[in-house]
Amino acid sequence: MLSRFLCFFILTLAFLASQAYAYSSDDVEWVSAKTATLHWGNSVTVDNYTIVAEDFSKDGFAFINIFKDNNLIDSGALGLSDDLVYRDTEGGNDIKVFVSTLSITVDDWKGNLNDPTVTVQVYKRGLPDLDVKVNIKKDSYDPTRLSTPRFIEGNVTIKNVGDAKASNVVLNVDTAGLKLAEGKLTQTVVSLEKDESIKPMAFKLQIPLLWDEENFKIVAQVIANDINNEKHMFNGTKTITVKPKADIILTKSCTKEIYMGETAYVSLIARNTGSFAIYSITVNDSVNENLNIEDDMQLKKIISLGPGQTVNVFTYSIKPIKPGTFTLPKATANFTADGKEYSLESNAPVLAIKGPYILLEKKSNVSSFNPGDNVLITVSIRNEGNMDANVKVEEEVPDNARFVSGTMYFNSVVNARSTKSFSYALYLENEADMQLPAASGIFIDLAGYKGEVNSSTLSIPLRIPGSEVVYQSLPEDQIPADAAAEGEMEGVFDTGGQEDMQIAQNSDISETSQSSSDSYEDKAISGINPDLRQQPGFEAWALIVVFFLLLMIDKKKI
Repeated sequence: MLSRFLCFFILTLAFLASQAYAYSSDDVEWVSAKTATLHWGNSVTVDNYTIVAEDFSKDGFAFINIFKDNNLIDSGALGLSDDLVYRDTEGGNDIKVFVSTLSITVDDWKGNLNDPTVTVQVYKRGLPDLDVKVNIKKDSYDPTRLSTPRFIEGNVTIKNVGDAKASNVVLNVDTAGLKLAEGKLTQTVVSLEKDESIKPMAFKLQIPLLWDEENFKIVAQVIANDINNEKHMFNGTKTITVKPKADIILTKSCTKEIYMGETAYVSLIARNTGSFAIYSITVNDSVNENLNIEDDMQLKKIISLGPGQTVNVFTYSIKPIKPGTFTLPKATANFTADGKEYSLESNAPVLAIKGPYILLEKKSNVSSFNPGDNVLITVSIRNEGNMDANVKVEEEVPDNARFVSGTMYFNSVVNARSTKSFSYALYLENEADMQLPAASGIFIDLAGYKGEVNSSTLSIPLRIPGSEVVYQSLPEDQIPADAAAEGEMEGVFDTGGQEDMQIAQNSDISETSQSSSDSYEDKAISGINPDLRQQPGFEAWALIVVFFLLLMIDKKKI
């Protein structure tokens, strides 16, 4: 009895399966593929089918052949509005040829056909096409904000935008790991006609609590059958972002602008924007290399932040080393949660510093010397700042040397990002290496900012016998002459003689050095040859003087 029942059940399933695959041309939903007018012997191709107007008859018929992959599969004599249908039982690629226009005329004299034509419309079996859309209310969800909803709410809609009915429509939603809170994620529809839509399938998903921001791609997949029982797959997707459950915001602020000599103030604030505490947060900060931190402040601290808590981590003061516009380094915060390390940075504020920045450089025009050589010394005053400054430099004749010519005094305005210099010649008497002291100067600007500067010391080695001396080439404007020297002797710190920098009344710079510079000016002799070499010394002039004295004594005796 059981065996008979099983046989009956199997036969029933086989019958139903055969019924599912069996359909007639009347069941097909045709879609137009191409229209063509064919003369005698012409053809038209659609996919792998070729339709040929093989012949015409005087009684109003066109003989149509259908080829598939160059094999004749069907033919027929078609009159006006007739059609020829080929049912592809293997692949389901059914085709229909419909005669929409037929033009047949006969030559009355000869009785022959006069260029007959047939217009055919070629149809293919239509297929379903499902438009699947995943609709989510928000693109991003932040669990730390009170305005964020409790769930990720969404739905899936399906519409048949194709050319044929879809059957056995099965919908499945992949939530990328997000857990279902309400609703459903699967649905089955028996059929879906052309232009028909299903009722939206709604669902709610739980918002996960994460330490990292993460994107979730929700995919709705639909599988449906066509009339030939072929399966078709359609997808709809939507990507959403879930923010971390806790986040640290580091905010670094600083005074926007100061002058050289002034102090800027920096603060670093850490805020936990989440609803979960974060423990053992290591915060590090640093200072730009052009700035000095005061009070030896340590810029490393370990803190903890409760939900929504804000902490002032650092407050410190800095002083500029040189003027300019500097970007402060970003502060960092590092912590570990659930075995994973996290790191974040603050913003990088900008500090603008105004003022002069004076540098002195002292150099000679030779690499070595012999006792009795005249050597040209040049002092350069360079202002690398962004404000003009009055600079005063006064040199002294070192031991074992004598002043020859030029100027050993500078008192003038040095504009921002510019360089000035002065030069003088020394007669070197030393029989060992010469060590010239550093050039020293003082400066002051219109804002009252002042300071002292020094160059490096200058060493000129004694020439080794047989060695070659190297001469440093100097610009012409650095080679001193008496007239040029006198022109540079104007007292810049004397307000009566300098209109463009009237700041002497604000300065406590001593004027006692002015008299010493005058003595150097009195000693100045004619200009120095720019290509200074060893020249006749004091001894030659002394011999000439003695010679003339002897002549005068002899004359008196006579």
